[in-house]
Amino acid sequence: MSEFHNLINNNLFQGRIFFDKSLENLTWLKVGGRASCLYIPKNKKDLAVFLKQINNKVKINVFGRLSNVLIRDGGISGVTILIPPSFSEIEIHKNNKITLSSGMLDKNVSNLAFDNNLGGFEFLSGIPGNIGGAIAMNAGCYGSEIKDIVEDVLILERDGELKSYNNEEMKFSYRKSVIKKDQIIIEATFQGRHENKLNIKEKIDAVISSKEGSQPSKVATGGSTFKNPKEVKAWELINSSGLSGYKIGGAMISPIHNNFFINTGNASAKDFEKLGEFVIHEVEKHHGIRLEWEIHLIGDSINEI
Repeated sequence: MSEFHNLINNNLFQGRIFFDKSLENLTWLKVGGRASCLYIPKNKKDLAVFLKQINNKVKINVFGRLSNVLIRDGGISGVTILIPPSFSEIEIHKNNKITLSSGMLDKNVSNLAFDNNLGGFEFLSGIPGNIGGAIAMNAGCYGSEIKDIVEDVLILERDGELKSYNNEEMKFSYRKSVIKKDQIIIEATFQGRHENKLNIKEKIDAVISSKEGSQPSKVATGGSTFKNPKEVKAWELINSSGLSGYKIGGAMISPIHNNFFINTGNASAKDFEKLGEFVIHEVEKHHGIRLEWEIHLIGDSINEI
C-alpha cells in the first residue's frame, strides 16, 4: 500500500485516509473485517483528484452508510471509499425538479420534498442509507422505486472523469442498475410532482407507521436480506419454511419480519452468511424457489463456509 502513503506525503488531496481500519462499527449489521485502505473524501473535487492518483489495477469499493452490505470477516483489500454526509448539496429547479448530492440520507430527501410540496418521494422515508446507494440498487418499497423519480445521474468514473446517465441509460430493474462497483454516483436530478403538503405528510406517515409496525427496530440489521421473487414475498417463503426466529451463532431471522436478519449481540459476518445460505437451501427445498441476496456480500472470508 506504499502508493497510498505517497499520496498522503504529497498532500494531493484533503480527505481522510485510514489503513487497516475496522469497519465493524460502521456497518448497520455491526460485523465485518478491516479495510486495507479507507478513504473519506472532503468533496467531489477531492474525490476526483484521489481517483486520478490511484492505479487502475487497484480494486475499489464504494459505500454510503453501509446499510445494505455484509462485510466479510476477512475484510476488504484495495481501496474502500465512503461517501460522507457532506455530499449533500441541494438545488431546487422549476417544473418540480430537484438536484441532490449522493450523500443525503433517503429520509432527509423525503423531508426535503415535503418542504417543497413535491410528491413521489414519500417511499424514501422507509429506506435506510443515502440517496447514492438507493440509486445504484434502484431501492424501493411500498410500490415505488427510485427509477420512478430519477431523471439524470452524474457519475464519477474510475479515471476521475464525470459522465451523465439519463434514466434509460441507467437500465433500472428490480434492485439493479447499470452502476458498477468502481463508478461513484455524485448527484442526481429528480422529477417530482406538485402536491398538497397534507397529502404528502399522510403518505410519509403511512410509510413510517407501516415500517415501525412490521420491521425490527432498535437492533442491528441490514434491511431486506433477500430480493422478492415474482408473485411472492421472500418473508412468506422463509416463514412457511419454518425458519422464523432461526439462529446461527449471533445472527437470527427476525420473528417480526422474516426477511430481516438481526445481530443478537455477538454475531460474526460468517454467522450471517451461513444463516443466509441455510435459508436459501431450505426455501428451495420446501418451495422450489431459489432466493437471491439483496444485501451485498463484500470482502474476503477468513474460512470457507
